[in-house]
Amino acid sequence: MTRTLLNQSTQINPSKTFEDTNSPGATMESAAASLQDDLNNLRSQTHRILDATLGGNWYDDAPTVNAKKRGLTQLNADLDDIEIKPFLFRTQVLTDVAVPATQNFVVLSVAGSETPTVTASVGAVDTEGAKVAYSATFPAHSLDEIAGANALSPYNLCSVMDSTTRQPIQSAGRDVYGLLQSESNVDGHTFNDTDQQVMISFVRVNATGDDLEACPVADIESTTINYGYVAQLEFDNVPRHAWLSGILADQVASVDVTLDNAIDNQSGPATQAQDIEWRISDTFTLDFQDSTGAVNILRIAPNAAGDELEINADDLDVNLANDADFSQGAKFDTSGTEIDIGVTAGAIETTGAADLMVRGAGELYLDDGNQTGSTWTQDGIKLSDTTAEWDDFETAYGEVSLLNAMVQAQSAAATDKEQAVVTAATITAGTNVTGAGGSPNIDTQLLDYSSIAFVTDVDVYVNGELMRNAAGATEDVYPGDSQANGDLKFTFALQGSPGNPDTITMRVYGA
Repeated sequence: MTRTLLNQSTQINPSKTFEDTNSPGATMESAAASLQDDLNNLRSQTHRILDATLGGNWYDDAPTVNAKKRGLTQLNADLDDIEIKPFLFRTQVLTDVAVPATQNFVVLSVAGSETPTVTASVGAVDTEGAKVAYSATFPAHSLDEIAGANALSPYNLCSVMDSTTRQPIQSAGRDVYGLLQSESNVDGHTFNDTDQQVMISFVRVNATGDDLEACPVADIESTTINYGYVAQLEFDNVPRHAWLSGILADQVASVDVTLDNAIDNQSGPATQAQDIEWRISDTFTLDFQDSTGAVNILRIAPNAAGDELEINADDLDVNLANDADFSQGAKFDTSGTEIDIGVTAGAIETTGAADLMVRGAGELYLDDGNQTGSTWTQDGIKLSDTTAEWDDFETAYGEVSLLNAMVQAQSAAATDKEQAVVTAATITAGTNVTGAGGSPNIDTQLLDYSSIAFVTDVDVYVNGELMRNAAGATEDVYPGDSQANGDLKFTFALQGSPGNPDTITMRVYGA
């Protein structure tokens, strides 16, 4: 066959119609009737590859996104970068690890399943494995680390907890962490118990909170721990559980995390399943203030001279299921009339010269331990039984103290008696009868009745016969010149010696 040379520009025409939205499928091949159909199908698929929504045209340039334009070559390279991007997440080792006595570090055992199960990623490299820092002083405590986000978050930092309580271990009120370190500086090596060993050096945050320091031996020796190390994996190999628990975040707080931010982000109950110790340095305070910040509603103030808990509130509502226990005394109304209970052992008292009132809204009982076991059946001795008793008390004694009333009652019940014999031959009616100053007409001075009522509180007998008293000379006997000397006057004559002299007997009540 002879060769025919065709002129492409004149003998092969371009497509008559251009189509870039044909539906995909096998019909693109089976239903194509011409080269134009094949080209339109290819245009449609190219358009679909450039933009799955078939926006724009098949002949448009690849779009620019964030100053980047990607073809398949660039997409392939960028996807590979994503797949090999290293990620860090913490992996827990549940094997109990015993820290030797006198050490603040521990060498981990492969045979005892204490080491990470992956290979070592030594230093600041992107190799997959457990992040370890090389330690030239192995095996001894070291602060060798792999620099991380900040001084408190190196990449080889391990979480540490007590294997029994599952609680963080404290050193001077700060959590204990660990630095994972290897004796081998060969990246990617497998841990063993001979020449590629790995250890944990225990550390804590320093007092200024800006770096890590060695944990004192006394705070970690002879404990049994579990730990969590940092594993580094490429994104393509990160296990699904790494994204569920948030363990990609370091357990050391970032320097920009504050309690205020944590509280602001909290909603609902803040639950916890471990003991919490909140230690406040001496002379500092923890204050819970009102909305203005002007009042410390609750203040906790540790102090070596005496810790203090201060409450400043309008109301204090205490609801207890059991009795309140005060190991020392208590003071009440210290800004007014102070009442102390137990400040002096066993005493309820006021300070200074202030009065103390004990008042029962119903009835007031007095009781003590001697009542127990006695035949007394009531709760105690009542102060009063009715309102009328207060009125009767006032009528009898006046509004006086109990002691005053008791003295009055005792005085009223007290009696005294004196007897005298007439010594003068005759004592005429109306003559002062006295024994004072030498017994002028009776042999004995009679009783002082100056403080009592003569008519009602003095009995006078003559020869055993009771006389009728009067304030003046209207009855048998009346007061003499001196009541203090027991002087009397009679409205009839008295006989003395010689013969059978008259006898005068005086009895006084309440004098």
